[in-house]
Amino acid sequence: MKILIIEDDLILALSTEMMLKKLGHNEVYKATTGEEAVEIAKEKDPDLLLVDIQLGPGISGVEAVKQIQNKRNVPALYITGNSDKINKNMADETYYIEYMVKPITFNELKSVIETSRSVIVG
Repeated sequence: MKILIIEDDLILALSTEMMLKKLGHNEVYKATTGEEAVEIAKEKDPDLLLVDIQLGPGISGVEAVKQIQNKRNVPALYITGNSDKINKNMADETYYIEYMVKPITFNELKSVIETSRSVIVG
């Protein structure tokens, strides 16, 4: 499975990548901006998006997901520090399998990916 991590915090992105590789996922790509995520998604055609909502300057994670999903129906997994209703409502405008609040553990990520595998890979 090809996974695109959309996260502006490089340490969190690396940590998430390491967790995914421990789960056996070797095709993991990272984007630090929404714009970069849209470009990488066009090129790599991921099966799953792991998305932070607030990405600093530029478009948000939710907007990046919308743009990516306009081209292809790829599910998102939100991993965000934003647990408020406004951000959750924004995420609700996209197709996602889970909305998780940071920090997340290896077992939480493993559980979501395993229970959602049929949705993720179709």
